[in-house]
Amino acid sequence: MTNSRSLWLMRLYFLLWTGAGGFIFPFITLFYKQQGLSGTEMGWLASIGSIVGLVSAPLIGRISDSASQPRRILQACLLGSGILILLLSQQNLFVWMAVIVAAESMIGAPIYPLSDAQALSLTSEKDGYGSIRLWGSLGWAITALLGGWMVEQAGLVSVFFGYAVLYGLCILALAWITTSPRLQHKDEAPHIPLGRVARSLVSNRTLVGLALALAIFWFSNNGRMNFETLYMHELGASEQLIGWAYTYPALLELPIMLWADKLVRKYGAGTLFTLSVLMEALSLLVIGIYPSMASMLFMRAASGLYYSFFVIASVAYTVENAPAGQGATVLSLYFVTLAGIISLVSSPISGAIYDQVGAYPLYLLATAGTLIAWLVLWFTSRRA
Repeated sequence: MTNSRSLWLMRLYFLLWTGAGGFIFPFITLFYKQQGLSGTEMGWLASIGSIVGLVSAPLIGRISDSASQPRRILQACLLGSGILILLLSQQNLFVWMAVIVAAESMIGAPIYPLSDAQALSLTSEKDGYGSIRLWGSLGWAITALLGGWMVEQAGLVSVFFGYAVLYGLCILALAWITTSPRLQHKDEAPHIPLGRVARSLVSNRTLVGLALALAIFWFSNNGRMNFETLYMHELGASEQLIGWAYTYPALLELPIMLWADKLVRKYGAGTLFTLSVLMEALSLLVIGIYPSMASMLFMRAASGLYYSFFVIASVAYTVENAPAGQGATVLSLYFVTLAGIISLVSSPISGAIYDQVGAYPLYLLATAGTLIAWLVLWFTSRRA
């Protein structure tokens, strides 16, 4: 009964945590533009956050892997992130925004891998990661649509308050979890020096291929993701339509993530991960051929399928190839540190491209890079 309650509380946590992102992500570039920032300045904000996050995430991930109560670390990160996001909403000077973004990244960047590690510690053969993660998609669907309405009624600052409130509820949900899943594995996962973990990653052909594919994928897609809402705005979409464009794909993810759990068990995480990248490349190609709001809506709909496969399979694939007991550390290294390094390079470049020639070329770059990433995965992934 206790484990069942903890599982449902973790699902509630993902509903709230991912829902908080649904308030912010679709509208953050619109907020920056409203505050008078250029595309280049937006790119530098992303780079500043990446510089800090790529260092803090693996360090806090290591602390979490060794802690008897890792949820307490996650709660502290959630509290700090919520407060700093509220402070960001009150700024209109680039310098102060940069300071707050850096501080938020220091404690906010580890939340993603720590949340996944907590979810994985509660999964079983019957209830896989997808059964938890799909609740995040539901939360995103609700808040992305609600956020569009809130922006039109009360302005962009309202979604920042929504984000902070949901993070506060996340802290409470984690506090109500009474089991301590980490303890039952503590003897099986002794502390491993970080240098040894790094050497094991470099010597593993599958993990090297994964790192290379992710690096190419993120470098080519960073710009189009950063400026996607601005591009939709330029194509004539209202804030409410933008919110809806981020809502219906999340609703599609609800059944697909449960299906993804079954596909991972049947065909292997590597196979499903590789397929998800190919599907994304093909959907981006539609925008490259026919740039329009109709193509954007098609791509957003397709993302309900390929993003579900990507999220479930990439986490499972990374953890199953990681050294024993180092799941949070490796997730941090790959999905925060590596992503941060790539963002550090690509964000200013994509910001400059947007300022000079607009968002459309960023989609051409994303299409080519995603196809290359798929080829790398195809030749290096370990498939069942």
